[in-house]
Amino acid sequence: MALPLKMVACPGRLPQGRSGIVRDPRRSEVENEPTYVTASSRVWFLRTGTDTAGEVHDQRVEYLPGSPFPPVHFHPSQDEHFEIESGELLFEIDGEQRVIRAGDAIDIPRGTRHRARNPSANESAVVRWETRPALRSSEFYDLENRLGGSMSTVDHAMFAYEYRDVLRLPGAMGALVALVATVARLAGRHPSASQS
Repeated sequence: MALPLKMVACPGRLPQGRSGIVRDPRRSEVENEPTYVTASSRVWFLRTGTDTAGEVHDQRVEYLPGSPFPPVHFHPSQDEHFEIESGELLFEIDGEQRVIRAGDAIDIPRGTRHRARNPSANESAVVRWETRPALRSSEFYDLENRLGGSMSTVDHAMFAYEYRDVLRLPGAMGALVALVATVARLAGRHPSASQS
């Protein structure tokens, strides 16, 4: 399936008037703290579903050099739009790989299996990433990145199953997640209390 690849200018400016999480990169480093940091990226939530009446989850992500691929996944009810502001990302879309460079944009329609990483060993890639509709994207990303390293395998499966409206793993892995989560709940298991 050929996906639309658009060439667009990426002005790299943040929306005005947003309070709370947004940090303008033109301001001091203290105000520019990311929403969260992982071993391979720094993420700033720009607008969440709460800010946009559920219309969009908008974030800026800096993929550090050599960031790994996440698992192949898809969004059953959401479309994604990526604008590469600097560097490049290697996308794998329905098994086909393509490099998207600074100044380019790509749309990933709902239901499309995909993943992305920064292939550069030396340069970060900065991406403006919108997900429409927002659904529970900000909650999903926040919890996954706060709790991901502390969750057991069963808790991971229960977490992934709980947020299946936002993100799903395809094929056998997705079926295994659903099976483990269902059996765990039937056995009386609840996700880690730290998720509440």
